[in-house]
Amino acid sequence: MLARTLASALAALLVLAACAGAAASPTAVAPAPTPAGPPPTPAPRTVTFPAADGTILSGTLYGAGTSAVILSNMGDNDPAPWQAFAPLLAERGYTVLTYSFRFPARSPTFTSAMAQQSFDDLRAAITFVRASGARRVALVGASLGGMASAKAAASEHADALVVLAAPVDLDAFDFHVEAGELRAIDAPKLLIGSKSDTTVPFADTQRMYDLAGDPKQLYTYPGSAHGVKLLAGEHAADLRDRLIAFISAHVPSE
Repeated sequence: MLARTLASALAALLVLAACAGAAASPTAVAPAPTPAGPPPTPAPRTVTFPAADGTILSGTLYGAGTSAVILSNMGDNDPAPWQAFAPLLAERGYTVLTYSFRFPARSPTFTSAMAQQSFDDLRAAITFVRASGARRVALVGASLGGMASAKAAASEHADALVVLAAPVDLDAFDFHVEAGELRAIDAPKLLIGSKSDTTVPFADTQRMYDLAGDPKQLYTYPGSAHGVKLLAGEHAADLRDRLIAFISAHVPSE
């Protein structure tokens, strides 16, 4: 009888020990998934697109997004000064296009036809980025490219306009930004120039500002740097921040 009682007690202890061991065993927990970061910014890629008359234009496309920024050259038709700025916008979710007008870079001569071509080629660039998926477009242009951007902004329904040191009139080449074109721009506008610019005097930037309707902003930098050259001078960091803030406020990336 005693043996049977001891055996029963021992069996009970073994069961309790097994239960305690099972309760003490740790439960495997799957590691929490690592949050996905933002997708990497696509590498710049060379693109081509047609103008309305069939002329094939070339450029470089940065980033990817449904908000696009088109950077238009000065009269020297050199996109290189934009190439350090474009990736900063691409990193913030924008599609950015730098491109060349159809005429040669740094041409020793300039004609009325070339002035008109800058406008035609910008319109082709706008068509291209929209066909590539852009739903909103900001136009940024310097000098000649600023004139073309101002001329196109209303008719092409731009969502924001930035002009760096552009005149309203190039009388010698019969190329003008008409007062009606400026008044028709209902998108936000930022006009910038250097106080002592001798290529396009600040008075010309002031005149474009005065002719444009609201909403608009005007900013003056000291010194004589002309147009996109401001992005390489002593005020480069301030200008980059100013442009990014303006574009982000009025044409947010998606």
